[in-house]
Amino acid sequence: MSEQRIESTIAIAVFLALWLNGSFYPLILLPLAFTRLYCRRSLSHIGLGGSNLRLSITYGVLAGMLVLAAYYPVHLLYAGKRALQDLSAGAILIDVGWYPIYEELAYRGFFLGFFADGGSSLAGSGIWMNLMQALLFVSVHHHHISAGFPLLLIPVFLMGFLNGMVFLRSRNLAGCILSHSLVNGMAMFLRAISR
Repeated sequence: MSEQRIESTIAIAVFLALWLNGSFYPLILLPLAFTRLYCRRSLSHIGLGGSNLRLSITYGVLAGMLVLAAYYPVHLLYAGKRALQDLSAGAILIDVGWYPIYEELAYRGFFLGFFADGGSSLAGSGIWMNLMQALLFVSVHHHHISAGFPLLLIPVFLMGFLNGMVFLRSRNLAGCILSHSLVNGMAMFLRAISR
């Protein structure tokens, strides 16, 4: 088995671990250790670098605004039907801090960093890999369906896809994390005031 194929197989295993359990906080170390220690690559390979910072933030803000434009009508449709938003410090820290960092690193940085346009024996077209990671991102938000709010998956998919485009264009996660935090924060705020 070639070295590149072994690397791709391990990268898939790392991603599957991230995909299966986002609430186990130490898992965030897995893509960092794999990239830095096993692959001996800079963390900029998965978007943790200073290059293209301004471009990433600019595109991230635009992506966040587009996602919020898609989210707002869905929010209005479900306003009053969803449970009150918990605005405790812990809930805000998790929704506006942890999930944006974890999910952007896992789906945009790690998945696209390893599987879009080179760097893997499974590498494919950036657009197809972006579509795949956006669908995987939607799949971890399946709780919206079981809660009776399936249309929330539209802005979730849009965020995954647009943040993927931000990453592919800039190779920097700063704008993706900013976009995700902005959307989650505004969604929390809208849910808190909708009663």
